[in-house]
Amino acid sequence: MLIRVGMEEDPGKCYTAWALDFPGCFAYGADEAEALLTLPRNLLEFDYWIRLHTDQPWFQLDGLDLHVNETFTVTRIVLQGEEFEINAFFEDDLRPLTSPEIDQALQVLRWQQEELLAGIEFVDKEKLNHVQDGQRWSILGIVRHLAFAELWYLQNLGLPTADIPQDTDPISVLTQSYNSVVSSLPTLVNNSSTTEYAQERWSARKLVRRILWHRRGHIDHIRQQLGVI
Repeated sequence: MLIRVGMEEDPGKCYTAWALDFPGCFAYGADEAEALLTLPRNLLEFDYWIRLHTDQPWFQLDGLDLHVNETFTVTRIVLQGEEFEINAFFEDDLRPLTSPEIDQALQVLRWQQEELLAGIEFVDKEKLNHVQDGQRWSILGIVRHLAFAELWYLQNLGLPTADIPQDTDPISVLTQSYNSVVSSLPTLVNNSSTTEYAQERWSARKLVRRILWHRRGHIDHIRQQLGVI
């Protein structure tokens, strides 16, 4: 099975191998080779995770053949005194999303939301608000960051979002961001438009790719802080 890969290099930090036909699946590496070596395992784990949620498998991962179709190097700019990262925009991100792809993205998003909320539901409030050594945010701080980032992604594509005060509690912000994404994605079927913000290009496919990546990464981050993984 041919696995088309978009390779994103963030100089001095890491490489990210994006499985272009499997939104929500990616792998990191110190270099391109390590990212490519890690991706097959992550694809199998992604497939297993999906099979835990549905009786109808979405794909058969047999005889994986990885091919790097595109590469992109992250850059950083300063605009009006604020630093912005210009993250990967692949030619594949121009490909309009089909209705089945949107349906699958919404399912992955829903399962991620359930996993995130279930993971913190019974955690002591003090632990949720504690910033561990070496960490930038508490667990609820991660939730807040995740939610506002999703709203920012939507805004970058010109999609409507609610004006949420910064002091709104993190779970409420997460609920509102989730609802905004769920209501926006169905409007993007066959949408081929692109936008640009702070010199970074956006499309419907990139939006889905980034949202599912960002959630997965921070869900795992929270699990690490809770000692689950």
